[in-house]
Amino acid sequence: MKCRRCQGLMVKDKVYDPDGQFLHLDIWRCINCGETVDPTILQARKEKQAKEEQQDPLYTKKAG
Repeated sequence: MKCRRCQGLMVKDKVYDPDGQFLHLDIWRCINCGETVDPTILQARKEKQAKEEQQDPLYTKKAG
């Protein structure tokens, strides 16, 4: 998987929060720039893209 921000390598990682509701969260982290992506972020991006495609029939996927 490539990073959307810098095109660097994304690796699987876990974020731990012993005081929070979740003990750990699986994420993707870029080893170049530190960008993190979790399932919630990915879902929001998909929904945004679908909405843009609905609003503009000539929509073309933007780079990045």
